[in-house]
Amino acid sequence: MRLNPEATFDCLFLADRLQQESGTFSAPEIHLFGYLACLLWLYRRRPVTDWGYSFVGTELGAPFSLDIDQTVKALVERGHCARVQERLRMSEFAEQSLRELNSLVLNQERAECLHAACASTAAFSPGMVGTALGQEPELRRARAVPMSRPLLEVSARQQLYVQFDALHHSLGQERGDLRVPAVVWLAALYRSSEPVQRR
Repeated sequence: MRLNPEATFDCLFLADRLQQESGTFSAPEIHLFGYLACLLWLYRRRPVTDWGYSFVGTELGAPFSLDIDQTVKALVERGHCARVQERLRMSEFAEQSLRELNSLVLNQERAECLHAACASTAAFSPGMVGTALGQEPELRRARAVPMSRPLLEVSARQQLYVQFDALHHSLGQERGDLRVPAVVWLAALYRSSEPVQRR
């Protein structure tokens, strides 16, 4: 089976960064941070079709990509990743493959989004990132209606662009470091997940 090249690079990149943080990583974390990276791609006003693969929202309100799922399974089968109880760890061969892919110019714009997505773990745990993204309008809808649904369709992107335009305006940076809008946006989403306290 031929793997999606964009999903393969993304899985290796995300696995490497998440492994640096906690020593191992999980498949759901790859889906989560891959989706966050895709949202940052949209924040840069790049076409969603150029991302190379799509996501659906599960009934748990989590993002899922069939291409990422197939890639992670193939990386395990081919010995690029090993199971450590319920989690995964990259092999040296996988790290070497990532170094080769990272050197390609065509992956530089993706790497910027992937790096910013993973860098959000400096401010939030992966669980907090999941909770925050669960408040993103599309994932919130997916949780409310118990069925998988495609994410980032036209109407959803329009809603996101309104949020991102407000974020651009408040941060006053057009081409700045993507880590800043990632953390600010996630913080706002996370706050909206907290129950309102009555006085």
